[in-house]
Amino acid sequence: MGAGDKIIDFFMPNTKKNELDEKNVIGKEALVTDAIDRDSLHALFPFSWEQYPNYIQSGENFVRIIAIADYPKKVYGNWLSELKRKKGVIDIVQYIDSAANNTMISYYKKTITNKETELLGTFDPYKKKILKKYIDSANMQLDKYLDSSTTFVFQHTLIYLRAETLRELDDLTENVKNTLVKLQMKPLIPTKAMFQAFWSAMPIDENLLGDYTYKESNTEAASSMFPFDDAEILDLKPRSDIEGVNKDTNSLVAIDMLDRNKTLNQNMVVIGTSGVGKTTYMIQKILRYAIQDYQIYIIDPENEYTEVVELLGGAVLHLSSNAKDKINPMQIFSEETVSSDEAVTNLDLLVKDKIQRLKGFFEVIKSDITQEEKAVLDDVLRAAYINSGIMKYQKLSEIHDEQWPTLTNVYDEMTKLKEKDQERYQIIKGLYIILGSYTHGSNTLFDGHTNVNLHNNIVSFDLKPLQSEREVQAGAYLNTFQFLWDEITKERRKRKKLFVDEFHFLTLHKAAATFFHQAYKRFRKYNAGAIAGTQQIQDVIEGTTDTGQNIGEAIIGNSYTKVFFGLDGKGVDDVITKLRMNFSEKEKKLLNRKRQGDALMIYGSQRAFMKVELTEEELRLIDPEAYMKKYNREKAEQPNYSERIKLVPSEIEQLESDFDKGGEI
Repeated sequence: MGAGDKIIDFFMPNTKKNELDEKNVIGKEALVTDAIDRDSLHALFPFSWEQYPNYIQSGENFVRIIAIADYPKKVYGNWLSELKRKKGVIDIVQYIDSAANNTMISYYKKTITNKETELLGTFDPYKKKILKKYIDSANMQLDKYLDSSTTFVFQHTLIYLRAETLRELDDLTENVKNTLVKLQMKPLIPTKAMFQAFWSAMPIDENLLGDYTYKESNTEAASSMFPFDDAEILDLKPRSDIEGVNKDTNSLVAIDMLDRNKTLNQNMVVIGTSGVGKTTYMIQKILRYAIQDYQIYIIDPENEYTEVVELLGGAVLHLSSNAKDKINPMQIFSEETVSSDEAVTNLDLLVKDKIQRLKGFFEVIKSDITQEEKAVLDDVLRAAYINSGIMKYQKLSEIHDEQWPTLTNVYDEMTKLKEKDQERYQIIKGLYIILGSYTHGSNTLFDGHTNVNLHNNIVSFDLKPLQSEREVQAGAYLNTFQFLWDEITKERRKRKKLFVDEFHFLTLHKAAATFFHQAYKRFRKYNAGAIAGTQQIQDVIEGTTDTGQNIGEAIIGNSYTKVFFGLDGKGVDDVITKLRMNFSEKEKKLLNRKRQGDALMIYGSQRAFMKVELTEEELRLIDPEAYMKKYNREKAEQPNYSERIKLVPSEIEQLESDFDKGGEI
């Protein structure tokens, strides 16, 4: 095919080539070529190309058109989003033609009559199901028309592909066809009609394959083809977190938590009543972060994570009033202070910072502690550090665990006051008596040197045994969290996640709430993120820090990502009024419906409804019985997933390219 022929068609979009005789061609060519500067046009558009049965070669480019012969049965928004984000030259061409309503009504009525008649004479169960689907689809189209919600159209879709070599074109074609099949679309390559398909894909409003690519539809289904991404939260990279499936568009919900240009911080809150999927969602995230070699810490008040942590080879510390596992509240684990973003090597400054934090710990074990008691306690704590001998060292790394003072040493310093300074002793007498129960009584959780080995990528603190020991519960929370703060701030390069379930327990005491709030604000500086979950949103909203700030508002406000599962009516109202968050009527209905796995994702200013579903392997690990039932397995053994993965070269190349751009996975 020569250059002149393409010029003719370009200037005559409404004239079909097979209707032109040689005389007309020559005449039209003369009219066109006389009116234009052919040398300049050829310099810009070298129209030399060859037509083959299933592709076209134009200069150094290879082109192929895929025609769509059928579409998904279920309507959802932006179903071509995955295709549009693929690597390569892929253009989507769509035609929408109006259809006569009377003709379409007659067509659907005839379809229903014929299929029902055919159904009566059919005994094959499979064929019966197919016929019923035809009947249901036709009835649905008529119902929508009678409701005046839609009218009828014919829709056509072509996919234009271009590559620099035939091999790359074949590879891209296979890649795109696989995606289209996954999207429940039927792709066809118009062999021996590639020229008509090529010309139909040009932006000249001429569909030469209209008789072969049309599909009866209605305006509702046709509108779902348009690329509206308003409800999308999809930043898909090798390191992105896959949160769920978008209920409106059926695409993935994915967030790159490590992209500081898009994600203000890695903090997240997960809120939902019991049984809606909140804990399952958090366990799913633990599994996925474990695969990516994150350092994971878990505060587990209800012992819901022990099984999965042990399955992953992590360490679980079961804390109780007489537990053998101890974390010394007097020990300093990090050179970072709460008031500074830089490491402090001066041990005296580190001790002063630690004493300020210890006052919060003592406030937890004696809620009515006075300013006078805190003043005396300040001197007592400093004396304990000095008398332990650790002040002579220059670096924390030089001090061993057993060299740090313990609560027993603090108790001994108070005993000295009893003997030498009765006036000051009388001020802290009440605290002295309470402290004695933690050092010489039955509550020995906080007394002793640190003896736990936390050199593990996953560490969980099981606090369930403390649920019946209210007097030490808040102290255990605060001591554990202070320790985790030190651990997290030690290393800025390692990626870290802190999971805190039922975090409304932390709001019961102002000191614990304040400390948690401070950590939530500053985790970003240490390449860390906190993920807090709760089903008691009312308790969170009512909690305050020591400055009177609403802890729920503070924590949620410092979480760039928020996930709301189902809430009761009062919970929704409290979030709106007390946290000053707005929900649309559609969002309120979703939250009040409380369907398991359904959630509202809020990522910055973006929002999306999503469905949280476990993958096959996640379900196998979390719930083996449900896995065997769902996938009809006799055992919960791991399948050979590698046999299921088949990637064409372009997909492998794209993964490698994304990996190089995204950095470490």
